[in-house]
Amino acid sequence: MKQKTNVFMIVFWLVLLISNPVVFGQETGKKNVNLRIVTDLAGRQVKIAGPVNKIVTTFKPATLCVLSLGLEKKLVGIDTSSGRDRLGMAVFPGIKKVKGIGSKSMGINFETLVSLEPDLVILYSQKDGRKLANRLKILNIPSIVILPETFDTIKHSLELIARAVGGTDQTISVGRHMDEIISLVQDRLSDLPDKERKTGYFASPRGLFSTATGNMLQHEIFTTAGIYNVSCDLKGYFQDISPEQLIKWNPDIMVLSRHMKKGAAKQLSNKGLSRLTAVSHHKVYRCPSDLAPWDFPSPLSVLASLWLAKKVYPDRFLDIDLKDKVNGYYKALFNKTMDQMGGNLDDKIWMIKSDDKI
Repeated sequence: MKQKTNVFMIVFWLVLLISNPVVFGQETGKKNVNLRIVTDLAGRQVKIAGPVNKIVTTFKPATLCVLSLGLEKKLVGIDTSSGRDRLGMAVFPGIKKVKGIGSKSMGINFETLVSLEPDLVILYSQKDGRKLANRLKILNIPSIVILPETFDTIKHSLELIARAVGGTDQTISVGRHMDEIISLVQDRLSDLPDKERKTGYFASPRGLFSTATGNMLQHEIFTTAGIYNVSCDLKGYFQDISPEQLIKWNPDIMVLSRHMKKGAAKQLSNKGLSRLTAVSHHKVYRCPSDLAPWDFPSPLSVLASLWLAKKVYPDRFLDIDLKDKVNGYYKALFNKTMDQMGGNLDDKIWMIKSDDKI
C-alpha cells in the first residue's frame, strides 16, 4: 500500500510540473523566472518576475533604505537630493553618477524614470506617488509604495524592499540593530516620573513655525526619547502654527530639522521668542548629522531618539558614549563608521545676536 502511495505522489508531481511549470519558477518557452507577489504599504499587490538589477528611488528615505540594505550598486536612478548627500557619497562614491529623476517636492521626471528601464521603482505615498504607481503599472514596470513614518513601518519598508528584490540577509541585521537602540533608550527611561518628563517642539524643514504632527516619525522620535511632543494633537503632515501658539506651548526643548534653512533659526532672537524656556535655557538643537539627516524616515532615525534622550536626560546615560554607539551602528549598516565617513553630529545652532553656539 505504501509503495502504491509513493508511485501516486511521483505521478502527481510530474503532472503538476508539466501542466503548471510557473509553480516551479519556470514558464514554458521562456527563461527561468522567480515570480514574487508582494503587498506594498499602500495595500497594492505587485508582481515582480525575474531578477531586480536596476532600482530607481524617488525620495531620500527610499535611497537611505536601499543603501542600508547594501543594494546601492543596483541604483540606476535616484531622487535628485540624494545625489548630494555626503553619506551616500561615502557609502557609494558612484552615486554621483546615478541619474537624478527629480524629487517628491518638485516633481518626478516620468520620461527620464521610464527611460532607465528599471526592474523596480520605490515610491512615496504622499502627493502623486500612487498616481505614478498606476502609470508605471500600465507600462509593466513594477513599483512599490513605502510609508516609513514610524520605526515599525521603516522596518516593514526594509522588509518589503528585500522581498521585492528577492531577499537580503541584511534586512534582519538592520532590524535587529534598530531594535537594540530603541530598547536601550526605553530601558533607561522606563521609570521616568511624569513630573520629570520634558516637553519638546520640532520645527520642520519648512521653517520655525511648521511642526510635526502626532502622525509623523518626529513624534515617535520624541516620545521614544521620553519627551512630550507639544504638537501631538495636530494631524496629518507638517502643519503651520502661529508664533503665539509656540509661545503658549513654551516647550522645554526645541529640535530644528536638519534641513531647516539657517535664516529661519534667526527668528529665535525675536524679543517674544527669546523668552521661551527652550531658548532662554539654551536647549535648542539641530538634529544630526552632517552626513544624512536623522529626522528623515530611515533606519538612522532611531539614533535621533538616543541622541535626544542623552541630551535631555544626561544622568540616565552617563555610561553611554554616543559617538561609539553611532560609529557601531553605521558600521553595521554601511560597513563604515561615521568617523571613517568624516561625519559629525553638528547639533548646535547659532543665534543672530551672538557668535556663540547654543
